Amino acid sequence: MTAIGMTMDEPVVLGQRVETPLRANTLNLFDTTVIATSSVAPAYTLAATLGLLIAAVGLASPAGILVGFFPVLFIAMAYYYLNKQDPNCGASYSWVSRTLNPYIGWMSGWIQLVANVFFCAAAPLLAGAYSMQLLNSFFPNQITSAVANNKWFIMAFAILWLALVTFMVARGIRVTANFQWLLVFIEVLIVVGYSIVALIKALSGTPANSFSISWFNVGNLGGLSGVVSGAVLAVFFFWGWDTAANVNEESKDADESPGQAGIISMFILLVIFLLAAVATQMFLSQQVISNSSSTILLALAQGISASVWIGAVMVLAVLSSTVATTQTTLLPSSRLTFSMARDGVFLPAFSRVHHSWRTPWVGTIVTAGLSLLVIVLTTGVDAANNLFGKLILDIGLLVALYYGITGIASAWAFRKTLLTSVSRFLFAGLFPLLGGIFLLFIAYALVVPTNLPLGQSPDWATSLPVLVMAGVGIPLVILTALLNRNGFFKRPTVSYVEIDGKVQAAPAGTAV
Repeated sequence: MTAIGMTMDEPVVLGQRVETPLRANTLNLFDTTVIATSSVAPAYTLAATLGLLIAAVGLASPAGILVGFFPVLFIAMAYYYLNKQDPNCGASYSWVSRTLNPYIGWMSGWIQLVANVFFCAAAPLLAGAYSMQLLNSFFPNQITSAVANNKWFIMAFAILWLALVTFMVARGIRVTANFQWLLVFIEVLIVVGYSIVALIKALSGTPANSFSISWFNVGNLGGLSGVVSGAVLAVFFFWGWDTAANVNEESKDADESPGQAGIISMFILLVIFLLAAVATQMFLSQQVISNSSSTILLALAQGISASVWIGAVMVLAVLSSTVATTQTTLLPSSRLTFSMARDGVFLPAFSRVHHSWRTPWVGTIVTAGLSLLVIVLTTGVDAANNLFGKLILDIGLLVALYYGITGIASAWAFRKTLLTSVSRFLFAGLFPLLGGIFLLFIAYALVVPTNLPLGQSPDWATSLPVLVMAGVGIPLVILTALLNRNGFFKRPTVSYVEIDGKVQAAPAGTAV
């Protein structure tokens, strides 16, 4: 955590070495909102998840989106209040460590890092596949057709995209933000434009499915099983906005704009997702949706027009979205490990900041290298590919865990000030607590289904990979605590109290 009395432009002393800080006061509210929105990758998320959501809950997919939206919005509120008190680029890791428990905070950071590394491998592979599709669409011939589905060519493009975004993240936060402007404009313009055209066509003709307000009724999700399935997919829908908090030390108004950006992006994303879901269901029949669950946006584009170019433009949207989310997933990973290393609870190399670029370049390259290893393994080893596929399906579980922990930490951190303000009681306490409990329950219900017939055991094998990856953090945090010399794990936690109308940190046992 940033030392008391130290500004973000001052050198950070680690042992006998003076570290260059991150480049402060670079991003404005618009920048962080773009990064937050782009991190969720609307086009990629819809392409990868909308079909699965409709398969799980039927035409009640808008209700499924809402079931995920509200608890995640409550966590975004927690991020706003926690960031206001402690604008640390470690975000959830730092706040949970400081206010709840350092061991739980470290585990929260580990879980986020695991999710990020594996996603940084999955997204470039999808970008590689869409690059080959785009190439074949623009230049259709025997050669491009032959290599379009070749896994080694896909891997090669994946590595190239990963290398490009790694360079940009390492090169500077301004370069990253400018690239995000371009990519998020392309994907949002295309997805929203196509959705509106599909909606108009459906309304002006005979819709494949007549619109019904019941699509938004949570009661139509199919009981607890449907709620759990819909919620965990919807959590993945909205995952990523918290990147805004990881770039807080590089933002103007570091204690305000990152938290605001997260909340603003949530509402922007809700509109995009609901519009796309409703348009898709009205324009495409359930049979078409079922047969094209993994290419649902492409099916939407082809339904609008049989032109190859119409489909190619949608492929471009998903490609730009996928590249954008790769970059903005690598971004928080490097800031998270930087914060942990700065606290002395991660490998010291991750705390190194480039003297002119002012970015944690070592952490960026190492994180990208781990993702590269996963890309190679999943391409060349069938067993690794099968295991990796299960892990990607469970990313929503990992997200629910660290989001849930953060929501509870917010309520606990502000417990002594909740009765002094109605807004703080609701938005820093009650709502984050409810959101956190709900998300942790969703994670539990996903691992141990609560609706199994009497006598039937849970399918542990399906959840085992993600449980193992999360569980690896337990021996690691114990080892880190044993090796830690700066007393990080022995520091007393703090709670927030109000003194003379100002909320500030105090030792947890301080009487108000």
